[in-house]
Amino acid sequence: MAKFEEKKIIELLGKSRKGALSLSVLAKRLGLKKREKAALKRFLAELEKRGKIVKISPKKYSLPDRVKLLTGYVERFRDGFGFFIREGEPDIFISPRHMRGALTGDKVLLKVIKEKEGKKPEGVVLKVIERQKAEFIGTYQGARRFGYIVPDDVSLPPEIPVGKGDTEGAKPGDKVVFKLVGRGKNLRAKVIEVLGRADDPAIDLLIVLRKYGLPTIFPEDVEKEAQRLPSGISRRALRGRLDLRNELIFTIDPETAKDFDDAISVRKLDEGIYELGVHIADVSYYVREDTFLDDEARNRGTSVYLLDYVVPMLPHRISGDLASLRPGEDRLTMSVIMRIDSEGNVVKRKVRKSIINSAARLTYVDAQRILDGEEPESPETSFRNEEVKRKVKETLAVALELARILRQKRWERGSLDFDLPEPEILLLPGGEVAHIKPTERLWAHRIIEEFMIKANEEIAAFLVERDVPTIFRIHEPPDPQKIAEFLALAEGILGTELPKAEGVRPKDLQKILEMVKGREEEPILNYLLLRSLMRARYSVENVGHFGLASPLYLHFTSPIRRYPDLVVHRNVKSVFSRKIRRDDEWIKYLEETASLATTREERAEKAEFELIDLKKLEFMKDKIG
Repeated sequence: MAKFEEKKIIELLGKSRKGALSLSVLAKRLGLKKREKAALKRFLAELEKRGKIVKISPKKYSLPDRVKLLTGYVERFRDGFGFFIREGEPDIFISPRHMRGALTGDKVLLKVIKEKEGKKPEGVVLKVIERQKAEFIGTYQGARRFGYIVPDDVSLPPEIPVGKGDTEGAKPGDKVVFKLVGRGKNLRAKVIEVLGRADDPAIDLLIVLRKYGLPTIFPEDVEKEAQRLPSGISRRALRGRLDLRNELIFTIDPETAKDFDDAISVRKLDEGIYELGVHIADVSYYVREDTFLDDEARNRGTSVYLLDYVVPMLPHRISGDLASLRPGEDRLTMSVIMRIDSEGNVVKRKVRKSIINSAARLTYVDAQRILDGEEPESPETSFRNEEVKRKVKETLAVALELARILRQKRWERGSLDFDLPEPEILLLPGGEVAHIKPTERLWAHRIIEEFMIKANEEIAAFLVERDVPTIFRIHEPPDPQKIAEFLALAEGILGTELPKAEGVRPKDLQKILEMVKGREEEPILNYLLLRSLMRARYSVENVGHFGLASPLYLHFTSPIRRYPDLVVHRNVKSVFSRKIRRDDEWIKYLEETASLATTREERAEKAEFELIDLKKLEFMKDKIG
């Protein structure tokens, strides 16, 4: 290989009139003997791997800048054709013969082969750079002479033959995990694992876990590291912490919650000033950088909530024990304590490491019952004593006052509020659906929502004021074309002129939501508007949060279940220790973490929605007709 000159090969390809040369022509122009062609082929493969040249057909090579090549992702359809997807650019059609085995989600190298004025471009996949996934789920079906799989993925062919001896003992009607072998007319499926019967209600969870590659156990070194963490709180851990153990602090969570990462304290001071404390589990005390725990948490990115099953970001030792703000136990926290006036303006802010002892644990339903003047009923609700119970009742009334003020302030600046109730699905022990009903949105929910939003905004401001690089939660303004289509549809339904798409503000869209409130078109317009907006994501570049109409926003309040929150906690602590990092290596780490967290969040949402859809279908199948 040493006798091949990279410079000479690039020079030959650059001078080629047709823009490409075959292996044989290159060998001839280099003066090689026939037996040296194999070595040249290996050398060209190395140059291709390094991005110096590109292989544009099975036998031809070119330079990247001499052919119009694009890198991106494809979406494949059941009939075999596909589209090359580019953000903010027209999709490029790919015919079945030009897909070259690429599947939905694969990262590919694409050559544009037809791009004439007035006609849509077409492309050919030159190479699959990275497979989106290697395993698929489907239902095995048998025939007299052969078996085949009906894949769940609608982008795959409707029936894929199973190679002889590749069934792993699957029987007709079994749900299986399989991989693809070959392509085109030679495409076959090889069964890797039999999950169980397709009609078993418990199979849905297994399908979703395998389809999205969600880990069900922690690696041994991660569990061992978690188990080695001390149970008690040392004197060293208390250094520099605000002691809030005698303050009235409590949690409000769903009835089924097993971990508690946020608690609140509220009181009304003189002259219409409220003091709001938001106290968040100090997970970063237990999960340190460059540990097995941290690597695993970063890779998982988020906890995934699959109805009654949770794929946690952190082992139970931390999420359900050491860091969980359980009532009556001393817990390390990060607190943001705000003084807020009667118009919802923060007039003073204090951010500190702290220690608390939660005086009560309330469910959302019981918190609402107290707000309605009734007694709590859930066995999950608990108070330290009767005096605490009385004080919590008084505090909730003040919390409601403040939440209404904060909500009004948010509404005035144009924050969007989509009233799309999520389904509450109760499962029986075997996985069967007991009932499905809309989740009721209570003021108890809104209290926590408003307080967490305000805490997130204040921590963002705290870091920006000190020029601390961090991970923001951003929501970019909508794509003009998508929002224009929505506005045209909304105009037709409402029969009134609406703002133009260009430069549309959150306040403009908020007015539309107000106009449809209570009308039969409300659910569909809410849904369509939501689809017209960009996805919120994580980024080191702050561009604000369009949906919240907030100039500064990040995630700070859920470090037990979201990795970006954990990073933000470390950023805050770097201010306390005067060890703020602004170097290029750290910025790159934050960028990569933000990108990974966004990807993991999307995976979690897809998995959660898919299981809900599967259970809805299961619930309805014997009710049709």
